[in-house]
Amino acid sequence: MFKYILMAVSLFAFTATAHANTPISAFSTNQPNSTTALDHSDWQYFLDTHLNYDEFGQSYFSYQQVTPQELAMLNNYIQRMEKVKPHQLSAIEEKAFWINLYNALTVKVVLDAYPVDSIKDIDGKFGGLFATGPWEKERIMVSGVGLSLNNIEHDIVRPKYNDYRIHFALNCAAKGCPNLSNQVFTASNIEQQLNEAEATFVNHQRGVRFDGRQLVLSKIFDWYLEDFAQNETALIQLIAPKVNATTRARLNGYKGKIKYEYDWSLNEVAQP
Repeated sequence: MFKYILMAVSLFAFTATAHANTPISAFSTNQPNSTTALDHSDWQYFLDTHLNYDEFGQSYFSYQQVTPQELAMLNNYIQRMEKVKPHQLSAIEEKAFWINLYNALTVKVVLDAYPVDSIKDIDGKFGGLFATGPWEKERIMVSGVGLSLNNIEHDIVRPKYNDYRIHFALNCAAKGCPNLSNQVFTASNIEQQLNEAEATFVNHQRGVRFDGRQLVLSKIFDWYLEDFAQNETALIQLIAPKVNATTRARLNGYKGKIKYEYDWSLNEVAQP
């Protein structure tokens, strides 16, 4: 019996991290000449009101302080985004649309299940027996297509834009995740936002650090290595120019093994 339990655990652990990365055809095209600019002001209100930073620059969300009225606002924002026709947007406007929608959906998922210690505790398999998280469940309907969080990330944004920086913009409500940005993404700021998100993460200890002589990287670089580089040597070469001078000097010529870590604890503001 124990053998079969282990097999089941292994299976669900694999399916939680293995992604087909198959593009969804309904979102394959755009309107290059579109001047449509979406209104993300309700989502910006949430960020302004409930996003906080610690002394080291890591973001935390005050889930426990969200009022029923504010939750209704968030729900209305997401419902408005469901009515958007992404193929009618410019590619860069659509890219910002998906990032904002993903992050807003993630906050909603946590709020709907709150209190929780980790997002992985939400919607686990077999009534929570297996803590696989909420990513596979269909959450919204856009252009007639039902979408989960995984669909947005792995079947739309990753294959369509082929931009590794997306991993620093999509927030999964965990302490190990890159920051939830305090500004909504727009066509005019997305390049700056993505560059800043990357720089902030790799210069924080949860992204890149040395533990003695051991190089420790976020598990994000392990899970999605193919998005960043061909191998670990090339990954280090990618990261090195983007970190501070002290860390860069240690990365250059590093020949040791890489240890990968990730903290799935909820990215929640500490309650008094």
